[in-house]
Amino acid sequence: MSIIDTTKDLSALFTQQVKATPDAIALEDEKNTYTYQQLHDKVAELALQLRGYGVGRDSLVGVLLPRSADYVIACLAALRAGGAFLVLELAYPPDLLADVLEDARPTAVVTISAEVGKISGNVPLLVLDEQESKANGHVDESELPPLPEETDLEKLCFVAYSSGTTGKPKGIANPHRAAVLSYNLRFGFSDIQPGDRVACNVFFVWEIIRPLLRGATVIAISRRSQLRPPHAC
Repeated sequence: MSIIDTTKDLSALFTQQVKATPDAIALEDEKNTYTYQQLHDKVAELALQLRGYGVGRDSLVGVLLPRSADYVIACLAALRAGGAFLVLELAYPPDLLADVLEDARPTAVVTISAEVGKISGNVPLLVLDEQESKANGHVDESELPPLPEETDLEKLCFVAYSSGTTGKPKGIANPHRAAVLSYNLRFGFSDIQPGDRVACNVFFVWEIIRPLLRGATVIAISRRSQLRPPHAC
């Protein structure tokens, strides 16, 4: 028997959980705490901005951020906008980051001002800690790409790149179906519930979404030494 609705994409499953536990704590980091409803609202706001940049089905949204609540929000916003998040590591050497951006060609990159200098080329930037972004992300609403159906599980969910040690880095594209079925299987073996606190170091960034589909609290951890039992991503 399915634990979650395996006919819906990750964004729809998160929204279902928001409706079920709006006042439960969804996400914490060293500076911020968000309930499910507050997290939903932050995600919706950023997703609308991303749609203004042209993000739609299978569009990639680069996420170049410290491991924090903002990282989780950016990933969820990319999904809510109909696109997929592209994993960009702060530790990437400049040449590797340039290669990934050239190959992936993201529609936009979400980052902060301290990291802007690492990004070359003309990719539009959405800089979270600036009042105005480096690029004009406003278009007429009639020009916004249509949102894909929430039952469209073949659309991209996230893309992660190899290190490129054997040549050029290679992107690994993952559809929603893979994540949804994987999560459902894992919940069948080890479920989590509202009130559980799950420490996520976010080295495997796609795992930060999993606890949010069951009403648990995600603790966004930036260093391995901060991880604590009983649950860890």
